[in-house]
Amino acid sequence: MMTYFIRKYLEGRPMFLSIIRAKEASLFQKHKKYIKRRVLDFGCGDGFFAETVFGKNKITVGLDLTESRARIAEEEKIYKKIVYYDGGKIPFPGHYFSTVISNCVLEHVPPLDKTLSEIRRVLTPGGYFITSVMTNRWEDFLVGQKIFGKAYLKFMRKTQEHHNLLSKDEWIKKFKKAGFRQIKITGYLTKKQSAYMDVLHYLSLPSLLTYKFTGRWVIWPKWYKYFFVDKFIRRILAEEDKTEGAALFISCKN
Repeated sequence: MMTYFIRKYLEGRPMFLSIIRAKEASLFQKHKKYIKRRVLDFGCGDGFFAETVFGKNKITVGLDLTESRARIAEEEKIYKKIVYYDGGKIPFPGHYFSTVISNCVLEHVPPLDKTLSEIRRVLTPGGYFITSVMTNRWEDFLVGQKIFGKAYLKFMRKTQEHHNLLSKDEWIKKFKKAGFRQIKITGYLTKKQSAYMDVLHYLSLPSLLTYKFTGRWVIWPKWYKYFFVDKFIRRILAEEDKTEGAALFISCKN
């Protein structure tokens, strides 16, 4: 499945995303058995990730802010239902969802404790919260910070809207404080993979231009086959993370 996920992102999104999203897609795919009954995708965005991993119309509700790209997911009917909210209370009764998923969202949410409490509130007893988050190691691994120092970190943090770049232990404390249990963590995104991803941000600039003028991130979907980019990304992702990575995949029980 990894090759499929890599190609899916190269065909439809900026190149740098194929590194991190392909890995995350693989991790979520391995936990597919928990995606059943009522499922909430917290911070669903345009739904591209959910469609890539689970397919269309498989997830009950996609939730995002009023001003977000979730309009695209709504138009393409990726979720059974799209719900918008103001970032405060999740507009569902307690114990409504058997599973909540969220991919790389929590690091962008300023009221983290409140958000985790809300997610737990709408989960059924024994329900699962499956998520991925960035850690403080992300900034340690950036190539740009080695060249431009703190100014680069400040720029990236503002551009990527990272409010919660916590350590592994700090993330665990946050989840325990919210009341979650049976917390299982897998680290991913090695130092080398993070460095490649940082560099590929800038090689992906043409995608920004095509999106601005055509509404499409990639005009020529099969371009990567002529440059063997998919095989190159696959080799990068083959590296095993033997230390704490720049991101964490977390599954926990209510």
